Amino acid sequence: MFPWDTRARAGAPFSPTWLPPQSGHGRFDLPRRLGASSWYFAESREHAVAERIQDLRNRRLFEEALFEHGHRLALVAVELNVDIPPVDLCDPVVLAQRGIAPDRLAYRDREVTRGIAAALHEDPSVTGLRWWSAFFGEWHTIALYSDRLGAGEIVFGEPEALELGSPAVIAATAALAIEIE
Repeated sequence: MFPWDTRARAGAPFSPTWLPPQSGHGRFDLPRRLGASSWYFAESREHAVAERIQDLRNRRLFEEALFEHGHRLALVAVELNVDIPPVDLCDPVVLAQRGIAPDRLAYRDREVTRGIAAALHEDPSVTGLRWWSAFFGEWHTIALYSDRLGAGEIVFGEPEALELGSPAVIAATAALAIEIE
């Protein structure tokens, strides 16, 4: 989900293909010393919306919440075209092979989870990771390492501007018990 400026050229801020630098606040952000970012993608549309509106739990979602930086929020489908997919940390076999305890991936202490991301990043064949959402086990996030992806390995679809009646908004608000204006 991103604030969409329909006039922005490809790769520019507020365009569907702009991947912003990491904020440093994410669960699996890489330390800045590594010179790479972790880009986050949700596997489902409602999960992407839920990540953005989660602060409105126990409140109402108003039309204004679907704008950021003066632009309407939009969803865009993304296809990952890589030879080696992200490490699937939802798979207990993978966790065991890599010596990662699943409870450490769910820590609130971001230093712990970022340390796991940094350790995975040490393997040059790792493009990123897949993990379940902090919301629900059936929602999954993919964090991709910016320095491991080449041109054409992330393909963006056509953006869809979000409105209060958009199916993904309705599904996300229902899942998080947020009322719609």
